[in-house]
Amino acid sequence: MNFGEAIPLIGSLPPAYLIPALLVISLYVLYRQLLPKPIPGIYYNASSASSLLGDWRDMARTVGVTGEFGPWFAAQVTKAGVPLCQVFVRPFGKPWVLLADYREAHDILTRRTAPAPNADFDKSALITDSFSCLGDFTAALQVTTRGERLKSSRALMQDLMAPSFLHGVMGPVVHDKSMELVRLLEAKMRLAGGRPFNVKTDLDCAALDVILYFAFAENFNRTSLGPQIELVTRLIPENMVDGHVDEPVTFPEVPAEDFIAAVRMAGGLVEGYIYSIVPRLTLWWWRRQSWYKKMFSQKSQVFGDQISKVLKGYQGGEVRSALGHMLMREKREAEKQGRALKVETNILADELFGEMLAGNHTTGGVLGWLVKYLTNYPHIQAKLRESLHVALAQAVAENRPPTSEELRRTRLPYLDAFVEETLRLNPVPVTRQAIRDTTVLGRPIPKGCLVFLVSNGPGFLSPSLAVDASQRSPAAQTAKLNDRWDETKDLRTFDPERWLVRSSGGDASAEFHGAAGPQLAFGLGARGCWGKRLAQVELRTVVALLVWHFEMLGIPEALAGNDATEVMIARRPQKVFVRLRKV
Repeated sequence: MNFGEAIPLIGSLPPAYLIPALLVISLYVLYRQLLPKPIPGIYYNASSASSLLGDWRDMARTVGVTGEFGPWFAAQVTKAGVPLCQVFVRPFGKPWVLLADYREAHDILTRRTAPAPNADFDKSALITDSFSCLGDFTAALQVTTRGERLKSSRALMQDLMAPSFLHGVMGPVVHDKSMELVRLLEAKMRLAGGRPFNVKTDLDCAALDVILYFAFAENFNRTSLGPQIELVTRLIPENMVDGHVDEPVTFPEVPAEDFIAAVRMAGGLVEGYIYSIVPRLTLWWWRRQSWYKKMFSQKSQVFGDQISKVLKGYQGGEVRSALGHMLMREKREAEKQGRALKVETNILADELFGEMLAGNHTTGGVLGWLVKYLTNYPHIQAKLRESLHVALAQAVAENRPPTSEELRRTRLPYLDAFVEETLRLNPVPVTRQAIRDTTVLGRPIPKGCLVFLVSNGPGFLSPSLAVDASQRSPAAQTAKLNDRWDETKDLRTFDPERWLVRSSGGDASAEFHGAAGPQLAFGLGARGCWGKRLAQVELRTVVALLVWHFEMLGIPEALAGNDATEVMIARRPQKVFVRLRKV
């Protein structure tokens, strides 16, 4: 019996039953209204669509156990058996669409995302909302169909990834910070006496010191690694607690300086906000806490001080920091437009603080995975070390580490492949939001819909799912991608060889081919990772110098494993332990 048939029966009920009957029917109608509303034509789980909570309970259970939502996304696509499906993870909200197809994802990111002409997609509001706990985070995260703010933001920072700054300024700095990390680990290695120890914080500190110099250069004279090195080098073996050879050594840590602590805290805040049951209530509570207010106070104080120093340095012809370049660019624009210089601390601070957080959180996480793979695959570690020694023979002959310039100029394909394979195996979904009604793989995508480009499932870490070519966009149909990629191999196995192309000359003629396979680690297109080049320099340098100085030996299974935590911009390992021996 439907609702229309029930109306005459209601009218015939005695008055005592009329109100309860109307209440039951009203609740039933409300229940039907609150059920998930699937997008027509896109696969979904029928049982989820008939539940008020949709897929939320299943997803929350998985995330609660693993600390990640990416594997759950991949599992939904795999269960669906089609590259495009929808899930209902926000009770009473709109469905999310999951796409696991590299060719179509490449097309969306490079040709269909704003500020591209006639764009269908833009950066997701989910990303912007997730970082709202940090204020007006960064222009690169703002949703805008015209991309005007993104354009002005990139204009302010456009010189900072140019070779002159990247290699002339940041290359030597990255090398220096990497050598500081080596010195810290050497000191810990001697004290550990063959026992394992945790280096997760050490790697984060190295990444943070690089990004601090990038932002402020010598004007900011505090570091993360410096105090740790000073503390550890004062220790003697008698200071360490005895233990079994497989029992990890715990080293003391110097409390971080206030601003450095604020930057390190920011990533955890984003994570806490994302996983909060009621994010807005969580943020409301945080804003009333003294530690939260202190974080923003430190940010304002340091940036105000740094802008004053940069303005003095700029007048003296000294521009070595990102902040200095941004002010220099703004001054040129002001002169061109015949207006006064706009030194708006909040805008500059938000832009640069955003880059600092993203650069530190993501690079620190990737460094952790790189170290884990060096430990987990000793034969690959040995091959990488051998390839470095062969290519950098002069440094070997002179019994010294390679210089920044040597690492930059020398062709090191196996090192590049090692880094690329690490990035491939530890992705996070890239998210886009439809800014008008459109289609993906021939299916309707309504305006406002969130589309997650799943890069840890079919087409990436497992064989691609079949797609009717006629359903693709014209550009996606003609694009030439992955012509060398072999999906018959186990795509979940760590194998840097995937990224190498060899001629008939064998190993000596191997070339790194960065477009050999599907990769979305840095995103693609105008909305891709702005700091990609700096990150690549840093990852390449740190790995090369660690492998040059240390042999990473096996560790107990309890200290290994690939458990991770995941936020919108990074997948970070939970444990990063090493057992070191000097090479």
